[in-house]
Order: sequence, then C-alpha cells, then structure tokens
Amino acid sequence: DRAGRIELKDDRGMETLPRIDFTDFRFGDLAERRAVARRIADACAHYGFFYLTGHGVPEEAIAHTFEVGERFFALPLEQRMACRAKARNQNRGYQPMFDTKHGDRPDGKESFDMGFPLPPDDPDVLAGLPFHAVNTWPDDPELRHAMEALYFSMLECGRNVLRAMAMALDADENFFVSRCRKPITNMRILHYPPQELIKDRTDIGAGEHTDKGLITLLLNDRRGGLEVKTPAGDWIEAPPMDGAIIINVGRLLTRWTNGRFVSAVHRVYNRTGLRRYSIPQFHHADYRAVIDPRDLPGVTDPKFEPVVAGDFVAESFRGDRASWREAAA
Repeated sequence: DRAGRIELKDDRGMETLPRIDFTDFRFGDLAERRAVARRIADACAHYGFFYLTGHGVPEEAIAHTFEVGERFFALPLEQRMACRAKARNQNRGYQPMFDTKHGDRPDGKESFDMGFPLPPDDPDVLAGLPFHAVNTWPDDPELRHAMEALYFSMLECGRNVLRAMAMALDADENFFVSRCRKPITNMRILHYPPQELIKDRTDIGAGEHTDKGLITLLLNDRRGGLEVKTPAGDWIEAPPMDGAIIINVGRLLTRWTNGRFVSAVHRVYNRTGLRRYSIPQFHHADYRAVIDPRDLPGVTDPKFEPVVAGDFVAESFRGDRASWREAAA
C-alpha cells in the first residue's frame, strides 16, 4: 500500500513484483479506471516495478521483432557497425558490446536502437540536438517494419500508463503525455551473449542502475536474468511472464512526482549459457520539457529543483556511455 507495506509472494514463498491487469483502465468505467490507476501508483510507490497484462500490444508484433532482432545480431560485426548513428550524441542505430558501463565493469551487451522517426530536415536534427537524428537501418526492410510497428504500439501503451499515473496523482489525465508530443523515446533490441564468451571483460549483462527517463516498458525472452532491488535492499528475480510487459519508473519521473514514485535499482545476469534477448522502450518527455514537481497537485514542499528533460537525460548518458564521452571530448 502507499505506506510501504506491500509484500507479494510467489508460489515458492519468494517476494515478487505486483501484477496488474490493464484491461479495466483501457475499457472500463471511471471507477474501474481509477482502481487500476491506484494499483499502479501503489506499485510505483513501493517497488518502482510491476508486471502489466491486458496492455494491448499484439503478441505477433512482439514475436516478430524478437525474430528479426536475432537475425540482426547474427550479422558479421562489420555489418552491425555500419549501422552506428551517423550523428553525435544519439541513441539510435547499433551500440557495440561493452560501450555502457555501470560501476567498475562494462555491460556485456550490444543493442540496436530506434528513436521517434524524424525527417532529415527537422530543425532539431539540423541543429544536432542530442537524441534527434534520422534512424539508421540495416539493409533489411523487415527489421525496420517490425520495429516501427512495435515501437508505436508500445508508445501508445506507455502513454496510457502515464495517463493512469497522472490520474492516480489527481492531475489531469494528460498531464504527462502533454509534455511528450515530440518525445526522445527510444526502443532497442538487446543481445546478451553467454557469459562464457565475454568472461575476460565482464561477468554481468547490465550492472546495477536506474533508468533515466519517465518509464520503461520491457519485453523479455524466456531466459530471465533481470533482478530488482527491493526497498529492504534484497535482490529479487523478475522472470518473464507470458503476456506481460514489465514496467519500471525512471529517475526523471521520480523527480517529477516529488519522490512519490521510486526508480528502483536493477541489473541483468545472463547465467543460462544461452543468448538472451530483450526489447525495452524508454519513454521520455520532449527534450525541452521542464520537469518541475510543483506542477503536480498537492506538492508544496518540492524535494527536487526543476530540470530540462533532455539536458538531464543527456548528462546521464555521458556518465555511463563511452561513445558519448568520446563525442564530447
């Protein structure tokens, strides 16, 4: 509950994340929608993570994107590297192994990213604003079509989750999404090789971290590996669940909600001996959106100063990505 007394157990008696059915928010009456919104807010206030079912993202689109993603990572390295972002300070295109680092070890993962589609003559693209560029695609139209279809389906799902969060905070339902008209939201397909193949560099897929933006929508294959730190400081597994998206709170939303929603620390270990794949979509506000907790109802004693959304996220990228630090040098 809101006082922090949530503690859910699985069939083995182990602590687990909340599971929330989104169907009533999407199709129910006002009372039903408010009930779902309260459950989401409770999960965000305690864990910062939850499973979402009834989300409306087509299973066929998810499966197809995993399929074409695996095909991309099977390409020779030189073909993957040819898909790196052409502009500086972007989260688009291919990101090579070990580029991201949390703590003293690099992350044992590589990714292919797409962002909100922009034309070459977009003013922010021409100005070289971070996160604003043309998407970089390999010579595989099926990959592009699959990723774009899933991107927009998940984008709508995420916007509905943000609407539920705003409702639970007694704000206008479109409080958050009205600042996401030209978002710097990106989606990536991640590949974690078996740890045996990268043990000379690292023993972890993704080190302990919190996400940077508003919320993350995460799709996993069946191999698991995600672990979440609870408020008590324990690590619990967050295994994939059929038909569910894992949602978690980012640091920017923690600031915006004045600390009411927590951005939980999490990590990934790929201990299966197999290749692991996941597809997260990181929801962000517009680059120039001012994130100020005083704009939400009931905030009279703000814990966080206002920040510009894009500047805040860009600074975080420079802290944990080698390619961003090199571009700034």
